[in-house]
Amino acid sequence: MPERSGPGAAAIIDAGRVAELIARERAAYSERHPSSRQAFAAAGANLLGGVPMTWMRMWPGGFPLYLAGAHGARLTDIDGNEFADFCLGDTGAMAGHSPDAVRAAVAQQHDELGGATTMLPTADAAWVAGELARRFGPTHWSFTLTATDANRWAIRLARQLTGRPR
Repeated sequence: MPERSGPGAAAIIDAGRVAELIARERAAYSERHPSSRQAFAAAGANLLGGVPMTWMRMWPGGFPLYLAGAHGARLTDIDGNEFADFCLGDTGAMAGHSPDAVRAAVAQQHDELGGATTMLPTADAAWVAGELARRFGPTHWSFTLTATDANRWAIRLARQLTGRPR
């Protein structure tokens, strides 16, 4: 079949060539990240899909990179490869990984103030709520520790406000 050219012409995609390129790139990825490949294979013994959260399974290379460390906007995998972190999950997107001020505050909380899991209110929480009110307007705030916890809290609040059981 002759190739079409010119404006509006549809490109003809060679599926075999695409498969060949994908296989080549996956092989190169696997060669560059052997420790991550091994860690992923071992994790399958106890983690569903070999990862702690199933969305982590969706890597085009066939397995995810395994983290060795992160600081600022950079991370290093367990094979020693360093990357600029363009994903910067929730907290990292706001302040980078391990910012010095946060590290110092966490160390003080754990070392001097009695840990972080006492499950009791603190004056710091009230201060943060006041600062959020000052910056953003709403007068009352509540905190959650995970996205799941936030969703549960939102559902409970909606049930309370509507009087509906579901």
